[in-house]
Amino acid sequence: MNQFVNNLLVLDGLSNDRHTVFKFCEPAGTARDLLLNGLMGGTYKKAFLIEEFKYRSMCFALDGCIQSEMRIDDPYALVNEYTRKMMGFLAFQPRPKQVLIIGLGGGSLVKYCHRHLPTTRITAVEIDPDVLALRSQFLVPPDDERLTVIQADGAHHVAQMADHGERINAILVDAYDHTGIANAVVEPSFIENTKQILGTNGVFVMNLIAESADMERHIETVREVFADAVVVAMQRGGNLVIFAGQMLSDPQRARMAVRNAERVEKRLGLFFPTLIQHLNELTGKPPSGAPHVTSYV
Repeated sequence: MNQFVNNLLVLDGLSNDRHTVFKFCEPAGTARDLLLNGLMGGTYKKAFLIEEFKYRSMCFALDGCIQSEMRIDDPYALVNEYTRKMMGFLAFQPRPKQVLIIGLGGGSLVKYCHRHLPTTRITAVEIDPDVLALRSQFLVPPDDERLTVIQADGAHHVAQMADHGERINAILVDAYDHTGIANAVVEPSFIENTKQILGTNGVFVMNLIAESADMERHIETVREVFADAVVVAMQRGGNLVIFAGQMLSDPQRARMAVRNAERVEKRLGLFFPTLIQHLNELTGKPPSGAPHVTSYV
């Protein structure tokens, strides 16, 4: 069955599960067979939605990979574990004035920061207009005095900020498309520019797919730019979250970050055991009762 709802083409019956619905940014008259053949053949490259029971997901292909996910009954919750780990930047910047997010996706990080950091100015940069067209489907708030969503190349945006001498407290990088991580955000020039706009007190956070053959190379690129000021926090679920910044090499600040992380855990109900363990290792304090974790520091 085909419907056209809220400027999206809605199709069901594409799977054996009658509870699964697909939504596309396509005109109402688009042929069902054309869409289905594109999906099955891997030639359809635009972002689309899959709704199953309580979840709405953004995908680029029918390969089981989900770009972003939202609970329909709790749209501000961080469904994916890696997004919860990325919020560990609050250990280093508990009261950030400005946060830059590269890659909007379904807006999970944007929504969470907008709700739980009421004094923070948030800028999100997304290059894909088809992803931006799905913004309302994920209930991303409209732009206001604290939130700005920009359609632009994230690497170019950061380069401009560096040229203008701008500073921010944190940058969260989660820039993926149908081919994987955006090449521009793993280039040394991009990492150098992020280091410049973060200054001595800012924190860099990047999500990587842990199974990627290029993961170690991307980690090494960040390490070469930030030198010894890098923490890599491993997690389950196939993602790796990198934290970097000049403050991370300071044992005193690392001890403070541990205390901040524990406060954030209590306030927001998040959980950062691996990050806290790495920070304890940086300060020379043995992690009490913690399991052994391979460190990339």
